[in-house]
Amino acid sequence: MEHSGEIWQELDYDGTKLGGIIPAEFDENKIRLMSGATVMLYRYKDGEVEYLFQHRAKGLRANPDTWDTSAGGHVNLGESRTEAMLREAHEEIGVKIDAKNLELAAIYRRWKVMVTLYFYDWKDRKDEFYFDDKEVEEVKWVKYSEFEKFLPKLKKLAREDTVFMHYLEEWNGKIKEKYEDL
Repeated sequence: MEHSGEIWQELDYDGTKLGGIIPAEFDENKIRLMSGATVMLYRYKDGEVEYLFQHRAKGLRANPDTWDTSAGGHVNLGESRTEAMLREAHEEIGVKIDAKNLELAAIYRRWKVMVTLYFYDWKDRKDEFYFDDKEVEEVKWVKYSEFEKFLPKLKKLAREDTVFMHYLEEWNGKIKEKYEDL
């Protein structure tokens, strides 16, 4: 079977690394998980927390023409979750993120993916995003106070991810507290 050359990190249900799996075979795999990483870029602007979301390209096979988290995706075999998230942020939205400033929110299981969720403060950085791989069409900052109106535009998997929604709300409070204490 032909594939892109990528081999994803495969895990058991306890999160133990097992080896690799070719992406085309992942959906057929009934008892294993894929390792994934995602990041939510945020900023505090005019007294409100804003999160960056990406609009996925119309021609994609998975979740075309929907909105998604700032950046994220699979972890390749031999790659750490942090390395994967840094790679995905660069590939999808053209940004370099400083790993030492990542804020780990959670590691949890969603469907057949062990998700590592990070938050990253975009403070004092210019909004210079590039979409070289044609996976993303645009990005948009969304105020948390307007997130409920934006929610129907999110891809279904993110909309229905109650753990992600919990952490988005929790981090909104932490971020406001962090900036209001300054």
